[in-house]
Amino acid sequence: MTLAILLPLIGIFSQYNISASFEFSNYTSSIIFFTVYQSLLSALLSIVVGSLLAFLLNTYNNFYFVKIIAQTQSILFVLPTIITIFGILSFYGNYFEIYGLTGILIGHVILNTPLVSRIIYQSLNDISPNEKMLSRQMGLKKMSSFIASEWPIIKKNIPSLFVLITFICFVSFTPVLILGGGPKYSTLEVSIYYSVIFSNNFNAALNLLFFQLIICFSIYFIFFKNFRSQNFLIDDKRHIKTYFNLTLLNLFGLLILLLITLVIFSPILFIIVKGINKELLYILTSTYLWEAIYNTLIISFFSGIASIFIVYNLLVLTHKKTKISESLIYSLIIFSPAVMAVGYYILLFKLNLMYLPNIIIVIILNSFFVLPFTYNYLAPSFFRVIKENDDIANSLNLYGLSRFLTIDLPRLKKSLITAFCVSSILSASDLVVISFFGTNNLSTLTQTIYRLMGSYRMNEAYSVSLILLIFCFIYFFLAHKILEKNKWNIH
Repeated sequence: MTLAILLPLIGIFSQYNISASFEFSNYTSSIIFFTVYQSLLSALLSIVVGSLLAFLLNTYNNFYFVKIIAQTQSILFVLPTIITIFGILSFYGNYFEIYGLTGILIGHVILNTPLVSRIIYQSLNDISPNEKMLSRQMGLKKMSSFIASEWPIIKKNIPSLFVLITFICFVSFTPVLILGGGPKYSTLEVSIYYSVIFSNNFNAALNLLFFQLIICFSIYFIFFKNFRSQNFLIDDKRHIKTYFNLTLLNLFGLLILLLITLVIFSPILFIIVKGINKELLYILTSTYLWEAIYNTLIISFFSGIASIFIVYNLLVLTHKKTKISESLIYSLIIFSPAVMAVGYYILLFKLNLMYLPNIIIVIILNSFFVLPFTYNYLAPSFFRVIKENDDIANSLNLYGLSRFLTIDLPRLKKSLITAFCVSSILSASDLVVISFFGTNNLSTLTQTIYRLMGSYRMNEAYSVSLILLIFCFIYFFLAHKILEKNKWNIH
């Protein structure tokens, strides 16, 4: 794992004169300023909207439709980003100028609000029913009860969530690439991509890359040392009884809840409606679609397998030192997709190895980028299973593969399947790496959508977006069904 991360950095540092490339021009300063500004503003808005949504979901969780919203909102964070962004561009673009800072902020808020809401919602569910009952018995008003019970929990989650969302927006690629609308609203990540792909200017890309690495390292070592992973798709089985009175305030709260939900889900719903058009039949019979589906399937499957293999072995090696495993996994966010892609691109180009199968490079890089998510889904269950079964495994002299097959695998089955499916779908939605290493013979559904949008073949882009959405759902639920069908009980 360490070698795969160091290889692109070794290639960059060995091939370029750092001192000659390290220039802080007006263009660089404007790019850095906008990158930091939009990421901070996006994080702030996402925290505000996500916290409000979490509070409303927790307040009105007696309603069946509210429970459905709470359970399905996190799916948006896993779905391919380009589908949501394309939906935002098409739907909200009908009502106001979507390109520029406004579009980027809307995109980031819609993408990140489900993550913020889910984590805070889970934390709010930990409030004891007795505490809520005590608040009512004491006659506390809504605001007083909120300040006493919910606000301390929300406030506790805000710092780490703010840093996480800021980092996600800082290295954001697809929302800025599509909704930015041009160089004026470009970030470091997108500018690096433009410098390599369109200008073939490695020195300019390297200059921007250095500044991005410096900022990412600074953010990580200053803030992320206190960050703890949050599993935002845990199915919460607790049912806390709440009381609903038909008051004007409660009706207003439900209205706000429905409004936020509509804003978040409308891009996906718009894509589903627009995807069923007269071009759909033509798309389904086209060769390029099935080639893109095949490439997406191969990349998704093997990236998912590789990420599971890496995370599980890392957990086995470091399970007695959790901080080491978390530090290794979350340090990967320093090396954004553009940084890693540029590093490998330069390395292969300079070593005349561009003839290597690009799909292998795409699989390797994608598997590393989804490691934090794979770890997030697998680690909690792994630590619980290890703690519960260490004594019995040692008494039976079961170690390594024998222990995994006999004891750990049956108990980790659900977490392994979920982690595999999520990491695979996230790999399928990647646009950064495939933009660097994709060719006419290696194109994924995500890249196909972007190319169709660029050539203004919008109906075809809608149809392919719908197909990608269906692909993700079929892949996720079919993989779950097939893998869960096997008992995995090996004696």
